[in-house]
Amino acid sequence: MKIMSNVRIFSTIILMLILAVIPAVQAKQIFYNSLDSEKAVKDGGGKVHAGSFVEGAIEKGFYSLKAGEAVSFPTEGQLLLETGTIALWVKVMIDIKKVPGESFIFMMYKRGADAFFINHSHNWGANQAICWMIKNKGKWFEQGKSCSKPLKWAEGETHFITTTWGPKGMHLFLDGKSVGKGDHKTGPSLMDDDFWVGNIEIEKGSTLPSQWVQDELYIFDTQLDQAEVAKLMDSSLTVEPSVNHLALTWATIKLK
Repeated sequence: MKIMSNVRIFSTIILMLILAVIPAVQAKQIFYNSLDSEKAVKDGGGKVHAGSFVEGAIEKGFYSLKAGEAVSFPTEGQLLLETGTIALWVKVMIDIKKVPGESFIFMMYKRGADAFFINHSHNWGANQAICWMIKNKGKWFEQGKSCSKPLKWAEGETHFITTTWGPKGMHLFLDGKSVGKGDHKTGPSLMDDDFWVGNIEIEKGSTLPSQWVQDELYIFDTQLDQAEVAKLMDSSLTVEPSVNHLALTWATIKLK
């Protein structure tokens, strides 16, 4: 009996060691685009709806200065309803306190029903802040909003914005650090056909230019934590932008 007990203890220890070195879940990068040229956008299945490509945080990025300037990509297979992470670099092209009203950095909007927003806002009770917002089943939930404190970003600065949604709630990270949380634990219930960088619903006549340079857009199928967000930020600073680099260092980020 003592021998059998020792065998069980030994087996348990071995199993624990194996589990310690093998991650339970691997974060899969399901979308990436450098946003550094019209060719890069088109090669990634996207469309440029006017706008320009100028110096950004990591070489060139997409600049939306006027209404009607944006980039869109098909949503199917590239955004998940239940959980995920969106990350991108931005370059501020106007002092944040001078940006009028709202300016949208990333969005998916199923009109009248559901939405994702990453935006700068002088509204929503978040003056001069970056907000991460989710609309679910036709309603904006107070717990579905995650905003930073008022920011003093100046023209020419570059910053890394990351948002997550899912079972761990909503999280907003700026420059690798958590700055806002929300209790809402799901994404939208419906997705539109496209998601947008630089504007809101161009086909419906929006007049809201982004006034930022968006650069290096990533989407994951899981919620990254703060350490993983910081690792992604550091990785993207050291990698040559390319339309083909889907499987580089950040693709090996693992969730414990």
